[in-house]
Amino acid sequence: MFTIIKQSLQRIMPSITEEEMVFFISKLEHRTIAKHDFFVKEGQVAHEMAVVHKGAFRLYFTYQEREQTGHFMFEGQWIGDYESFLTRKPAANNVEALEDSEVFCLSYNNMQQLYSMGAQYERFGRLIAEYVYLVAMNSYKSLLLKTAEERYLELLETQPQILERLPQHYIASYLGIQAPSLSRIRNKLAARSARG
Repeated sequence: MFTIIKQSLQRIMPSITEEEMVFFISKLEHRTIAKHDFFVKEGQVAHEMAVVHKGAFRLYFTYQEREQTGHFMFEGQWIGDYESFLTRKPAANNVEALEDSEVFCLSYNNMQQLYSMGAQYERFGRLIAEYVYLVAMNSYKSLLLKTAEERYLELLETQPQILERLPQHYIASYLGIQAPSLSRIRNKLAARSARG
C-alpha cells in the first residue's frame, strides 16, 4: 500500500533511510476524497499537505470569474497550497479532486514535530517546498511564454495520462483557452500527423 508513498519520498530525498521513511509514514493520515470535493479551498487556511495515493487533482484559482488551472497532480505527487500551509494564512488556490481519490496527509503540526527530530526532516521540508515552488513557477512561465498549442504538446509529452483521464474543459482551463479552441488545436495536430 505504501509503495507509491515510498517512491515519492525517494524521488524528493534519495538519501532517506528505511527507518526515516517508516517514521515519516507513521505521521501520515489516510483519507478518501470524493470526486469534486476539495482538499484545499480558496479563503481557508491549508492545515495539511498530502501525497496522492490514488486519483487526480487540479490546483486552480479564479480570476475575473474565470477558472485558471495551474497544474494537475496524480499518484505519487504532493498536493496542497504550500504558501498557506507555511504562512497559516488563507489559501489563494483551490485543490479539487477530479476522481474519487485517496491521499496520505501530513498536518502542519506533524511537520513541525518532524522538523524537531533532526536536520534530515528539515531538509525534507525544504525539498518539498522547492519541488512545489518549481512546479508552480514552471506552470506560470509556461502560461506566460508559450502558446496554447506549445503547452498542449508539452502536456502530451510530459503527462499523457491527463488527456486520457480528464475532461477537455479542465485541459482547456490549464492551457488558458476555451474548450472549442482546444478542439481546433487537436484537429490541427491530427491533420498534420495524418499528412506527415
